[in-house]
Amino acid sequence: MAARRAAILGMAAVLFLWLWQFLTVRYNYGGNWTALFRIAPHMPVPDFLKSERLYIFQGIQGYDGQVYHLIAHDPWMRKGSAEAFAGSGFRYQRILVPALAWMIALGRDMWIHAAYFMVVLGFAFLGVYWLALLASRSGLNTAWGLAFVLAPATITSIDRMTADIALAALTVGFALYAGTGSRWKTVAVLTCAALTRETALPLIAGYALYLFTRRRFVDGVWVSATAIPAAAWFLYLSRRDPSPVLSYLSWIPLAGFADRVFHPVNYSLPALKNVFAVAFDYLALAGVAMTLIFVVRLVIQRRWDAQASAVYALAAAAALLQNRGVWEDANAFGRVLTPFLLLTAIQGIGWRPWLVFVPMLLVDARLSLDLWSQVAGVVRGL
Repeated sequence: MAARRAAILGMAAVLFLWLWQFLTVRYNYGGNWTALFRIAPHMPVPDFLKSERLYIFQGIQGYDGQVYHLIAHDPWMRKGSAEAFAGSGFRYQRILVPALAWMIALGRDMWIHAAYFMVVLGFAFLGVYWLALLASRSGLNTAWGLAFVLAPATITSIDRMTADIALAALTVGFALYAGTGSRWKTVAVLTCAALTRETALPLIAGYALYLFTRRRFVDGVWVSATAIPAAAWFLYLSRRDPSPVLSYLSWIPLAGFADRVFHPVNYSLPALKNVFAVAFDYLALAGVAMTLIFVVRLVIQRRWDAQASAVYALAAAAALLQNRGVWEDANAFGRVLTPFLLLTAIQGIGWRPWLVFVPMLLVDARLSLDLWSQVAGVVRGL
């Protein structure tokens, strides 16, 4: 019964998110769905894409979706996409979502866009479905599964076609299946997570450590092995283009977070709008700080289980993240840290569900400023 309600909620969430995409594309982008990839003028257009009617944003740097768009058309690097943009090896590490889109489209360029949108919405369904089942297991209403729609990675991915929604959903799937002791489902989820983003590796490491401390050596080996396909893929890519992942980290805990707190961004906006943007930046950062406080609470309680071990590993990764480019933009650190925010909330969902999701809402408040012009365009159009 809970599974049926969770599926209905997942489908309702997909319908809602697709409707928003439809409205913003129609009224803000003239019906051109490629606007969701946020393609900048400087983004190369290989020969195989020149026949497409791409929506180009003027005066912006674009966003990660424009790169995943190219990868989805050429996941195996045979058409020149890997040579078309700098740092291609790093971006190609996140192969799962583009490759799934390519497979659903049967490799046909004309179907890639629709397939990519289907993949993103499919992970939205899974995130809501799995979170609803987790809520039910904690004795809560399955409607709490809809909180996945408010995850920063969900909002950014729906708006900008990033792959982070997939890792967010897979993180929820991990919490569900690791908690029920389903080895093969957990292994499948973690294998996909590592191929989605390299930021899934702390999740795997934390859970494997937990299994080894519980003398579940066979399970620990299986979980550790989930990183092998991604590691092999990363190694292959590194021969073309070394990954800069280690440069994103600092051995000084919270150095990146502290730098962002003490050095706010001054936006090229009118004075009043700049004040609002900076103030909402601090709300988003407060959400991250609040999640770290929740982790301290888990430590004080000496919580040590499948989920808590992964939370600790993700917290350590968040503390060591120092790249200014990530911390500067709430869309960036919000989506990158979503697995940490979500899994920490799941740990406390049976405690005070209204409180544990507050950090995500604080990040969402900042993201809402970036969406305001789209909302206004839709309202005018309607």
